[in-house]
Amino acid sequence: TTAEPEAPAEEEEFMDEASRIQLEKQRKADELRAQEVFMKKSTGFHKCTNCDFQYDEAKGDSYLIGGMVQPGTPFAELPSNWRCPSCRASKDSFLEVVEEIPGFEVNQGYGFGTNAMTSGQKSGLIFGGLGIFFLLFLSGYAMN
Repeated sequence: TTAEPEAPAEEEEFMDEASRIQLEKQRKADELRAQEVFMKKSTGFHKCTNCDFQYDEAKGDSYLIGGMVQPGTPFAELPSNWRCPSCRASKDSFLEVVEEIPGFEVNQGYGFGTNAMTSGQKSGLIFGGLGIFFLLFLSGYAMN
């Protein structure tokens, strides 16, 4: 009954040193991958799985013909008989649209707040900084 867990240990006895080191590195990498938990950030949108209509909590559905839900109403507070204005699907057919923030969840609070940024926000910050530097660089030629 206990022979199965001991089988990997017996296999390690017959391994050469390089294989044993590689196996240990693989175990450490697997342990780190298990610790990496992506934080999910709600966007305030809920998408219909039937017709791709997006319910925006900031807008509600009062802007649509026959819409009775006021702006600022969270999706969870919609009445249970509320239906998709486009295809008439039930409320259960909607999925929340979320953004993943990569990295270790325990590290999200460190730094200047950039650890909690989405990848799109980080790209905008990087390329925006490069654009500003480029304009500043070109403005040096205008000083002549």
